[in-house]
Amino acid sequence: MVLAVEAEDLKIGYEDEEVVWAVKGVSFKVEVAEIFCLVGESGCGKSTTGNAIVGILPPYSVTDGVLRIFGKTVIEGNRRDYTGVRGRIVSYVPQNPGSSLNPYLTVEEQFYYVLNSVYGWGRKKALEEAAKYLQMVDLDPGKVLDYYPHELSGGMQQRTAIALALSTGAKIIVADEPTSALDAHLRLGLIRLLTRLRDTIKLTLIFITHDLLSAGKICDKIAIMYSGRILELGTSGKILTEPLHPYTEMLVDAVPILGVLKPLKTYGGEPPPPDVEVKGCLFLDRCPKKFEKCYYSHPPPKEVHERIVECWRYV
Repeated sequence: MVLAVEAEDLKIGYEDEEVVWAVKGVSFKVEVAEIFCLVGESGCGKSTTGNAIVGILPPYSVTDGVLRIFGKTVIEGNRRDYTGVRGRIVSYVPQNPGSSLNPYLTVEEQFYYVLNSVYGWGRKKALEEAAKYLQMVDLDPGKVLDYYPHELSGGMQQRTAIALALSTGAKIIVADEPTSALDAHLRLGLIRLLTRLRDTIKLTLIFITHDLLSAGKICDKIAIMYSGRILELGTSGKILTEPLHPYTEMLVDAVPILGVLKPLKTYGGEPPPPDVEVKGCLFLDRCPKKFEKCYYSHPPPKEVHERIVECWRYV
């Protein structure tokens, strides 16, 4: 079976005086029509991983390992080839959709330029397709196409950006913090929309967020990232109700979960900066359950109770 996304020991760094590794060797598989979440604090490497999937890493980036999109190898070592993938198989919806939409063009003009560029369609055909994709995301074309982005609400901008991404024929959408700028009502509506798109058109979604609660509502699988590594990967139900890694436990303890009565806890500390070499486990300084073995090296991934975890307590 062909996977939508497959990463094998993927590393991504940025050249400065020397290479600073933001992603330090992650492996995961995303099936077709799966909603896969990358969750973690700012600077953990989740957006960099998403950018690698989309194919928008900057020219000064350095890669290693392997990344495949629908069977095509797009990263192998430091070689990258996104021909036929970037903007066609994979599309991107950024955190602030208003910044991704051209402020000087109406929504109709933006659809026309995208569809004319991808398919060579004229304005009439492009307008027909634009209306179809806007309706797909529950927008009335008559109330959107003639408007500029700043004349739309935040929720309408977000849905317009999703419709534009889908119009290229994309099979995978990488959504970076898509719910962070929305209120609770709009956030729930967007989650329902993305779930429906997965079910109806077999869309594969890579959902990047720091919001574990939203991830639990929408995702089939969750990868918990910390300091460039995936510390725990499993189904959303297992991650939220039976966390194994101490960091996952901390994240779960800090968020309210519907139907679960519990006191919320706060935890101090910060992840180590990407340019600082850590001798032991990357989570060592913040871990309440560390023991002698944790001080010497970071643990390898281990399959435990239907998920993958990097913790010396399970190795």
